[in-house]
Amino acid sequence: MALTDGVRPRVHVGDLRPGDHACLLFASDEERASILRGFVLGGLGAQHKIVYLSGADGPRGPRALLEQCRLTGAPPHPDGQLEVLGPADAGLRPGEWDPALLLRRLRAVADRSRREGYRALRVTGDPPAVPADEPGLTRLLRYESLLAEEFAPGEALALCPYDVRHGDPAALAAFASAHPRSVEADPLVRTAGLTVVRTYSPPGLRIEGVVDAGAHRHLRDALQSVASVRGDISLEMSRVEFLDLSGLRLLMTFARARAARHCTVELTALPPHLLHVITLIGWDRTPGLRLGAAHAC
Repeated sequence: MALTDGVRPRVHVGDLRPGDHACLLFASDEERASILRGFVLGGLGAQHKIVYLSGADGPRGPRALLEQCRLTGAPPHPDGQLEVLGPADAGLRPGEWDPALLLRRLRAVADRSRREGYRALRVTGDPPAVPADEPGLTRLLRYESLLAEEFAPGEALALCPYDVRHGDPAALAAFASAHPRSVEADPLVRTAGLTVVRTYSPPGLRIEGVVDAGAHRHLRDALQSVASVRGDISLEMSRVEFLDLSGLRLLMTFARARAARHCTVELTALPPHLLHVITLIGWDRTPGLRLGAAHAC
């Protein structure tokens, strides 16, 4: 996700709507699976047709994704609601990639989905291999451009994943800029005053808003959701408006628990007033706690 920061506004995957053309720059298989699962579950619940573009013939990967969705509460749906298109289905031969041809195939699927009674079409798939040559990059960017034009009327939406672990950073930034939005996981907590989002690179949470007495249970549950993560945890705090002492105690307790597993919790981008309170009380010496640079308010 880091490459999208400052390039395009982020949207939670559950907030995508027909007409959206968004990218997912992921740095871990867990992040990709989590967000694609949310994309598919949202489509099933909204009675959208879902098309998965598989990089290889065979439905193994997409079917595994659908099985994960079933295990996490997917609503009942017709057998044909999820359709897998491999290279042969799209009329492509090995080593051949024609953006216009692929768009025609997707247009045909969209027409058929309307006849079948679906409210919209959702398109996602395996991350493409980022071409190293200029013609390949041009073709892929052309495909993204055509996809944006195709979906603009608001009858379909696309989520285009790219693996930041593979590919030139400049090329990945170009693909990100071809999308009006970037996507992140749905919040673990979303109330009137508090939002907590799972992050993957680095692993941890982003905490936004107000942590008061009414939010302690939500914060505790969010911390528990990453308690099993191996290694160090990062809690991004730049948008925390208020954090009471009981909320701070929850963070210190979490840090001590991580220290017992020889891991740390780093509080990053702390607002200066919170950094002052932590150091004044002496909680900056809490085992397992690291304080990152303060956020410039």
